[in-house]
Amino acid sequence: NEYLDRFMEVPEFQDRIDLARKRTKPPLWKQHSFRWIGAAAACLAIVAASVVFLSLPQFGEDSVAAIEIVEVYETRIGERSTVTLSDGSVVTINTNSRIEVDYTDDMREIKLIRGQGFFDVTKEIDRPFVVVAGEKRVLALGTIFDVRFDDQNEVQVTLVEGKVHIDSAAGTGGRVEESGRSNAVEETANTLPVIELNPGERLIARANVAPEIVETDAVEETSWRRGQLVFRQRALSEVVAEMNRYSTQQLVLDEDVRVLALEVSGVFNNGGPPSAYEDALEAIHPLEARRSGRDEVTQV
Repeated sequence: NEYLDRFMEVPEFQDRIDLARKRTKPPLWKQHSFRWIGAAAACLAIVAASVVFLSLPQFGEDSVAAIEIVEVYETRIGERSTVTLSDGSVVTINTNSRIEVDYTDDMREIKLIRGQGFFDVTKEIDRPFVVVAGEKRVLALGTIFDVRFDDQNEVQVTLVEGKVHIDSAAGTGGRVEESGRSNAVEETANTLPVIELNPGERLIARANVAPEIVETDAVEETSWRRGQLVFRQRALSEVVAEMNRYSTQQLVLDEDVRVLALEVSGVFNNGGPPSAYEDALEAIHPLEARRSGRDEVTQV
């Protein structure tokens, strides 16, 4: 009909279709062609672990709305994936994670819906790269950093290289406190305070608690990208919680405080079976594992 004819003549939309075709496996495009039905149309392209959503423009009398593309990438428990975005930036997505990529002419925005992502950002001065996780927004230009957003609404940002600014994603709805650092807060043009991280620092932000900045080992914090978990004198309770992120079978610790407080140091493969964790922990400490449910193993 006339609406669809006008829609298909938009050069920007044709460019988007061409881009989707290039980034989609050839066999899919050879076997299927676009079919438009009724007065609505949608284009779906599967790119590795992604789904590209095209938002249809609304035509007025004399103007054509911009076409928005949102790419969705996600992993299941125990998986990780590396994606190269259209600007050359590389994102590595950890276990059980989901991101939404929304690029416009003025902004490159990534929404971390859940999980963890490692971002190696291509520098574009005129187009900021922003990662939004929960109530925090991370602004980067030519930077390498890690963002983690868990189911307790805790946000962690670890800076590996370059510089990032962190503020409230809610705009004027929230404030980020100075956290005891004289150089941590800068006033931006819209008067929102900003926390600036240096390489080797990690921001920990929890609900209703002032954000904390700590020194960290970036190699250890990002070892998951190499399929490893590195622990240096970490409480057993923390180690088990981290291991459980990578398996559907969960390790459960006995409530004995002496067990919870045991310290663990070592390097573990995060792609192996849960039994590998059990064997390693039993070798380090006088613990014994027993099955307490179909998907649960208790360490006592």
